[in-house]
Amino acid sequence: MKYWTFLSCLLAVALAWLVHTSNTIPTLGDDIHNVISLFAQISATMLGFLIAALSILASISGHRLLRNMQRTGHYRVLLRRFFINSAAFAAAMVAALVSAVLRDSTPILTYGAFFFFVFATLLLVDIGYRLWLVMHNLTPSEP
Repeated sequence: MKYWTFLSCLLAVALAWLVHTSNTIPTLGDDIHNVISLFAQISATMLGFLIAALSILASISGHRLLRNMQRTGHYRVLLRRFFINSAAFAAAMVAALVSAVLRDSTPILTYGAFFFFVFATLLLVDIGYRLWLVMHNLTPSEP
């Protein structure tokens, strides 16, 4: 999953372009504000979950597996992925909130919120897999 960030960005751009060319957003009418507020709520919740998972990971940083990951550089990669995913969910939340507040704005804000939401959700797949690998490989050991 070395290029997952790049592939996620490409897929998010492709889906945003597909939504734009299919003219889906203008056909939703007033329901688009419900969708946008849902994007903001989900993004804020997932940002909170990522911060909680990051704090759990920091609390077990003295474990032998995590010390080995720090030595090999894998821990830094995992943290960087966490921060990129958190930034993507924060951007999705901000874009959705701005789009919800500025109701009569251009649809570019709505497409931006959609792009960031899809991008962050795809990044979450990689983070979830990596976090599962860490948690699965933890064994009881003395710190």
